[in-house]
Amino acid sequence: MLFKKQTWHWPHIVALISCGIVAALIPILLDVIWEKDPLEPIEFKAVDMRFKRRPLAAVLEPVPSPDGSAQTVSNSIVALDYDANASGELGLGRWPWDRRVHAQVFDMLKQAGARSVLVDIVFDYPVKDPAEDRAMIEATRRAGNVILPVVFSEAKGSGTDEFFTKAPQHLLHAEVEGFGDIPGVKELVLPLPGLVTAAAGLGHIQSTTVSGAMRRTPLLYATKGGFVPSMALVAALRDLEVDPTSIRVERGRAIRFKPRLSDEIVIPINKNGKVWINYAGEWSKRFVHYPYSWVMTQMKSPAHRTRVLSLFKDKHVLLSNLTTTSGSDIIATPFDEDFPTSEAYLHILNMILTKQFLRNATTGELIVCYGLPITLLTASALAGGPTIIIPTFLVVAGIYTFTLQYVFNTQSAVLPAAGPLLSLTLGLVFLLLTRFFIVDRERVRFQSVLGTCLPPHTLKIIKDSPGLVATLLAGHSRELVILFADIKGFSVFCKKADALQIQRVLRDYLTAMTAIILEHGGTLDKYMGDGIMAFFGDAEPEGAGEAAEENLVERNAASAVRAALAMQKKMAELNASWMSLGQEPHLIRIGINTGVVTVGNLGTEYLMDYTVIGPEVNKAQRLESAAEPGGILLARRTYALARKQGVLPEDLPPKVVNLKGIGEEPDAYPVPPEIVAQLTMAPSSSSR
Repeated sequence: MLFKKQTWHWPHIVALISCGIVAALIPILLDVIWEKDPLEPIEFKAVDMRFKRRPLAAVLEPVPSPDGSAQTVSNSIVALDYDANASGELGLGRWPWDRRVHAQVFDMLKQAGARSVLVDIVFDYPVKDPAEDRAMIEATRRAGNVILPVVFSEAKGSGTDEFFTKAPQHLLHAEVEGFGDIPGVKELVLPLPGLVTAAAGLGHIQSTTVSGAMRRTPLLYATKGGFVPSMALVAALRDLEVDPTSIRVERGRAIRFKPRLSDEIVIPINKNGKVWINYAGEWSKRFVHYPYSWVMTQMKSPAHRTRVLSLFKDKHVLLSNLTTTSGSDIIATPFDEDFPTSEAYLHILNMILTKQFLRNATTGELIVCYGLPITLLTASALAGGPTIIIPTFLVVAGIYTFTLQYVFNTQSAVLPAAGPLLSLTLGLVFLLLTRFFIVDRERVRFQSVLGTCLPPHTLKIIKDSPGLVATLLAGHSRELVILFADIKGFSVFCKKADALQIQRVLRDYLTAMTAIILEHGGTLDKYMGDGIMAFFGDAEPEGAGEAAEENLVERNAASAVRAALAMQKKMAELNASWMSLGQEPHLIRIGINTGVVTVGNLGTEYLMDYTVIGPEVNKAQRLESAAEPGGILLARRTYALARKQGVLPEDLPPKVVNLKGIGEEPDAYPVPPEIVAQLTMAPSSSSR
């Protein structure tokens, strides 16, 4: 199973949870401490990726194409571009052109039935021939739908009052409430006074770039007596026939107004008064662009004139100068590095008319974005180590990235990406380090010191439940099975054998016996010369009830007896090997007892000693001393438990033995060498 029951201690739990909290707070603190959020460029790039991966037809007005196919271009917004070809083909010369050309365009679009004409050209100074200006002013007045641009620099507060004094009729008046900033106006540049009077509206064409691209823009700039709206907003308010008294500005939250024929429109804004520009796509891909040279060439033919005029009927038309593209006329957007600024106004107008606004995350969504991923990662750290934490990180990061795109596509919500993913990454690092240096520290030390003394199943339990190490190391009482073994007469052998021979015998003997003990689930406690001390059952989980604990002790007793039988069989094999080399054989005695002992790390910080102590340990050692060489001597409870498991015969007779320092043991059960031989011949004796 991937997730297993863990044994935990509160300091470890608190340490891991603290890692998660710190990881979640770091991105938030970066935003609070630094005047400019250092994660903002990354955040904007993440938003750009969502724009590029969004379905094409997601942000155009819900009007089907004439042939019933999926809509890919706007049905209500088009662009008429003054192009470089017109300079030569139509004999207009270099820019700027005669202003009577613009007058003719206004008249043509009026005749075509255009809903509004948004002009992205500033006419702020008179030309030498006053007739040009008079013609354009009169055409503007006749059209009644021309919206002209104003430009200025951004200021804090309301800035200059020039707009109020020179063009008060074009100010937008709104009820203002709440907290937040609305940028102001300074260094204002207005059209000619005659155009100010003749225009249907004035709107700003400010391009506000952050981190190299135009993603947000203020729809309103504050000035004395009201607000200067964007050119796109002016066109939308006129088209929707908005009641001027319904316009409200909730600083830091939204701009609200009520169209005559629809419900209230709410445009989300941030604390700086800016709205996300919901770009519909790449330049010229979503809005049809008609070159001026082509239009005028077609208009010369009576057969084509009507068709050309129909192209602008009931359309919002953006009139822009693309004869040259200077640096000030180009911006970067989520789709393009070189994006003519004028088309941004089409996207803003489309966004307002289709009521498809992007919004920032709500407070509740922010809590979920920053809290849920790191919570899941912290939970994985509580459940296991790197094999669980790292896959969880990858899965959570993948799901969160998918959610960002899904919510952007379906809910028009811009959820944070950089902050939560940074928090998740920091959480991964912090949690892995905490697990390694704090939670797993005792396990690593335990395994490095005693790993070779522990059976495989114990090592696996410790790996799955690192918190169990503290339980194992802490001194506690438990009923275990203790085994002692040593070689009969080894001291006499040492007196007559050389050092290398003694070393070889001990190495062969101890290596083989230890492998058998570990194989049968025992924990090697220590070597005592030729003596071996081991115990069984220390790593098994407790707390399942008396019946379950009894079953555990029964199985451990059976495992210890099987290990003892296997050790005697192995000793016979070693003797055969030694004798073939001309060395003398050896016999071992084994004693096994079952009882309650104290188990844990009973050493110091200088020397760890994971062992068992108590009267039952002494008894096991005395049983070994009293055992017949080549045989096994069992305490009564050990024999009874092993017999239930079918390891020993039912009719093994008891024997009274005198245990040194303890006294008589009336119910000891010896397993003499001949019975050991019989039991080790049966395939089931050491494998059941």
